[in-house]
Amino acid sequence: MIAFEQHIDQYVIAQIIASIIFIVLSLLYFKFYVKLVQKDEQLVVRGLTEETIQNGPKIAWLPLLTKSSEVRKVLSLSQMEYCVVKNILSGEKRVEVGPKMVFLQPYDVVKTDDSTGSKKRNALSLKANEYVRFVDNSTGKVRVEYGEQGCVVPGPDEVFLDGVSGKRKAMDLQVFEYVKVQDKRTGKVRTERGEKLVFLGPFEEYLGSKQTAVEVDEETSVLVRNKRTGKWLPFPHVIQIEALFGRDTSICFTVFPYVSLHATLVHFVAVDA
Repeated sequence: MIAFEQHIDQYVIAQIIASIIFIVLSLLYFKFYVKLVQKDEQLVVRGLTEETIQNGPKIAWLPLLTKSSEVRKVLSLSQMEYCVVKNILSGEKRVEVGPKMVFLQPYDVVKTDDSTGSKKRNALSLKANEYVRFVDNSTGKVRVEYGEQGCVVPGPDEVFLDGVSGKRKAMDLQVFEYVKVQDKRTGKVRTERGEKLVFLGPFEEYLGSKQTAVEVDEETSVLVRNKRTGKWLPFPHVIQIEALFGRDTSICFTVFPYVSLHATLVHFVAVDA
């Protein structure tokens, strides 16, 4: 009888020990192999041969053969923010524009901005008299965005063509002003005259600053020499000035009817073709 009772006690103790071991192992399993993933989180699982990602919200069960795992916060972008994502396996890059939550794919990393050290980057907002030019380092193409518009972002391989900030203001021409613009790709020069805002194209630059036009009236004449042909073109009065505007006389004239001159004036001006 005593031996039977001892046998029962040993069995109970063994059962208790086994239960304790089961509970400890279960707790350890739940701690290391069961992950609670919230709505704004991702579970990254690095297995023996590949990386997988599970988006929340969910309860995730990890496989036994796992190198490592981590639960990471999802990058949240506001309306005027963006980020650049690179896949380290393929080398491809893409731009994610807010407002959104950026759920990364396997082997994706968010590139850090070298100037700020942040993963989030601020988009541009262009006013009506502003524009920005981007150059794609992978293709060499130049892209121009004109205002007014908000949330302007560069492509994954694009950088600003004009300085660090990128934004430029259009040249504001009054009615008596003009400016010459050259296309660096073709070498062609055109003259823009006011009143207007002058925006540059992808390969254009200003040839100097804006200039004041020649003032003429009924008592004033002007001689214009065409640099291409070398010929002098007389402009005795306003009607002829307006009629002879064209491709080979790229000069801007502004007439001021309220100005009266007591002597006849002649201006000699050399202009581009």
